[in-house]
Amino acid sequence: MSKLVLAIMLVSSSSLPAAAQRGAAPQRGPTTGPAAFAVMVTDASGTPLTGVDVTVTGRAQRSASTENGRIAFEDLPVGPYHFKFEKDGYDTVEQDVTGKRGAPVDVKVTMTPTPKPVEPPAPPAPEPKPPSTVKPVVLDMPAFIEKYYVGRAAGKSTAITCATGGDASLLQMNEPLAEHTHADADEFIYVIAGQGAVRIISMRHRKPFIRYPEMLTDAKF
Repeated sequence: MSKLVLAIMLVSSSSLPAAAQRGAAPQRGPTTGPAAFAVMVTDASGTPLTGVDVTVTGRAQRSASTENGRIAFEDLPVGPYHFKFEKDGYDTVEQDVTGKRGAPVDVKVTMTPTPKPVEPPAPPAPEPKPPSTVKPVVLDMPAFIEKYYVGRAAGKSTAITCATGGDASLLQMNEPLAEHTHADADEFIYVIAGQGAVRIISMRHRKPFIRYPEMLTDAKF
């Protein structure tokens, strides 16, 4: 009878897995599993912000927008994640968070308004010009001409000072004047006595008369 019992025990022990015979290693928990994040976004006063674009990158990628400052990301693999928070008129915020199994990980963020660009100062107003103290000069032209009369000379040019910053010339001619030029000035011609002709040509277009007929003026007096 004792021999039969021994044989049964040997058969039973030989039917066990090899791992059970050697002693199985303890099982470890999975390295991935459901992780969740509970996000809350407010401004500096603690008011929840709606419409914040939240982007999550890491073991998985997600993106969504907050409603009343809140949003949840669920069923993510555990591990490190990078959060990015964006909203018009606010500075962008970035934050690194590690996802764990179990209760949702709280992610609380405060966003601050983007400062408005500083406008450049307005240019200073131009200083008012001081009132002019120059008095116009009144000339007795007949007396002036008599004083500087050309007489029998071929021609004569007399400078006339009108006021500060301005001058004029009195031209008296008994014979034709070949050329009389001004660098840059307005010229007014008043015929006091006698008769003749004058031709006015713009110095800028002096040579090519034909191409610029409007620059050539003839007058008789």
